[in-house]
Amino acid sequence: MDIEKLKDWRDGARRGLGREVDHLREKEEQLSGYIQVLDATEELVAEIDNLNEELERRQSEIDDLSEQLEQKEAELYALRQQLQGEIDALRSQLLDVKERKLTEEKKLKPMEIHNHFEQGSSSQVFNDQVNGRFSNKSNDKKKKEKKRWKRIVRKVL
Repeated sequence: MDIEKLKDWRDGARRGLGREVDHLREKEEQLSGYIQVLDATEELVAEIDNLNEELERRQSEIDDLSEQLEQKEAELYALRQQLQGEIDALRSQLLDVKERKLTEEKKLKPMEIHNHFEQGSSSQVFNDQVNGRFSNKSNDKKKKEKKRWKRIVRKVL
């Protein structure tokens, strides 16, 4: 009988040790999983560090490019101002030239008077130099209308 108790005790101890081994194996698997998670986290942290460095490098490039763009915009603005000044000066010169040309044309053109009389009419003809302005009311109206349309077109353009 003592042998039977010993056998029972042995079998119980073996089962207990087997359960303990199984429990330790489960614990090992669990801890191994934790280690894998830590390894993956380490890789992710390294990736994040690399991405942060890349982000800083690119942000620095963006800042440099933004500064260059601002400089180019300032240069472009200065060139526009310079060109606008030159355009204004050229317009002024063009207006002066047109004005002088008109004045010269007026001086060069002698005023001519053509008298056309119908048959049977009697009138006196004055053949000498004429000063002043002769106007034809219908021509004056046409000129005023023409000037008015020119002003309208200038405003639109």
